Amino acid sequence: MKSCDDCPGSTLCSAHNLHPVLVRVYDLYRAGKTDKFDILFALGDADEDILERYNAHVSRVCWTKAALLAIVEVVGRLGGEHLPPDETVLRVHDTVSSARDAFSRFPWSLDELVEQAPDLYALIQEKCPDATLCDALSKRAFVKMCKDIAYK
Repeated sequence: MKSCDDCPGSTLCSAHNLHPVLVRVYDLYRAGKTDKFDILFALGDADEDILERYNAHVSRVCWTKAALLAIVEVVGRLGGEHLPPDETVLRVHDTVSSARDAFSRFPWSLDELVEQAPDLYALIQEKCPDATLCDALSKRAFVKMCKDIAYK
């Protein structure tokens, strides 16, 4: 996964710290809060502190990495749902599409969803809590899905 040129790495990385906030943004969006101000007001104080702390030092590359890490996390959650293989691909597509929409107000690069799709797939496979999810989603299908979502 791409990092900015000045990335301090590990727990000091802006993307590493911002991605949990984007996961909460995704959750709020999926719960029906689609207005950016409703989402901002629904975030907790800890999330606002993280946004304030890292926003000054974050580049578009950092926001992109944070968004992609958040996508890995929310797709990985599907593993706990024990979905049948035919439904898995549809749910992954829906999840990534919703993440795209939820993160649309943030300065991340949607093109990187396509460029880094193979790396995203590898991370999803690595962190996958359910082998059924991973087995039902091929790399080729995931990359194609990311292209469809990005260029829709």
